Amino acid sequence: MSSEPTVKRLHMVILMEPNLQAAIDFYSDLGIKLIFHIKERWAEMRLGDVKIGLCPTQQVIDNVRTGIVLEVADLKRVYQELKDKVSFLSEPKEAIHGIMVSFKDPGGNLLDLYQPTPEKVADLVKKSASSTESEDGQSGPQSSCGSADSCCKMRVEDIACC
Repeated sequence: MSSEPTVKRLHMVILMEPNLQAAIDFYSDLGIKLIFHIKERWAEMRLGDVKIGLCPTQQVIDNVRTGIVLEVADLKRVYQELKDKVSFLSEPKEAIHGIMVSFKDPGGNLLDLYQPTPEKVADLVKKSASSTESEDGQSGPQSSCGSADSCCKMRVEDIACC
């Protein structure tokens, strides 16, 4: 068996959109480049190495969490620039790993803007490494959420990454 992973990278994310042109305009306003558009049939956009396919649908779907996270350098600045154009679900929230805010695109898809804060994560790792020993007698970083599953449940309920 090969040691290389089967999945090498995210190639494309496909979003269902009831109004294809509104979705193209929306993502273009975010600075995502339109590659091509087949009127009323398909549009493809690119952000770095990731393609975003916009697929028209007759069904209006709301609050669909696609799991798309768009990294930005200064989330608070971007939030201020876009708050009159974008339907944000809340104001940006700070967590130990970064600052996040969720928003909706014209088709009702939920996405996140994210600004990592690696300096805070490094500080947490240092503090955790110097904490008391874990239950199995090993010292080192301790998880604050118990398990990945509980983090995911917390994320859905709080609309913030744990």
